[in-house]
Amino acid sequence: MAAEAHSTATLRLTVGDLRVVHPITVPSAPVPATEVVPALQGLVNAVVAAAEAGKAISCRKGCGACCRQLVPVSRTEGERLLALVETMGAERRERLHARFAAAEAVLDKAGLSDRAGRSDRELSLAYFALGIPCPFLEAESCSIHPDRPLVCREYLVTSSAELCAGPSQEGVTPVPVPKVSMAARGLQNDSEDWFPLALLTKWAKTRPRSDMRKTGPEWVQRFLRAIGAQKGERQRL
Repeated sequence: MAAEAHSTATLRLTVGDLRVVHPITVPSAPVPATEVVPALQGLVNAVVAAAEAGKAISCRKGCGACCRQLVPVSRTEGERLLALVETMGAERRERLHARFAAAEAVLDKAGLSDRAGRSDRELSLAYFALGIPCPFLEAESCSIHPDRPLVCREYLVTSSAELCAGPSQEGVTPVPVPKVSMAARGLQNDSEDWFPLALLTKWAKTRPRSDMRKTGPEWVQRFLRAIGAQKGERQRL
């Protein structure tokens, strides 16, 4: 079988004061949006690396307080995560589904399963107050770290890790990382489309289905245009 053709280009991205030069490789043929997620992860990693350069990052494996925050996940990332879960062994899948069900029950009881009428800030604070661990959290570490959501990659702090568990986050000093991850929210439908990661299995029951396919470069261009629309950033391939 012939190897799948890929396209590689050097991306030069300007986001705020950051200048990022990053090689990106994506499928040349029309593919679902989920197929370019690894490339988007690499791009976000490059932006984060530029933002954290020269800073003393406090985040370490085993300090999982931030894994109790609301994690907004785009539709495309949700589809990718569902596929990832399906590759796991039956016992691990069963444990994960139980954790997702428990998180869903807590959010339903608290009335936080529906975002209607709440600002993102209000929803985030109410969610964090519940102390719900991410279903992928094991031994206070991310069990899917290489495949973690884009927004998780953008959250780093330079303050003491112990402060992150505080209910008001007082004293926490996040690294000012541009929220490039937000560009994934409208990747497939030109409008913001996200849900809390803890509701992944609930979302899966009613998620919109799409046969949309585009070439890898076309998906990347859509992502870049969304970044540019956020704050007038400039990018080129």
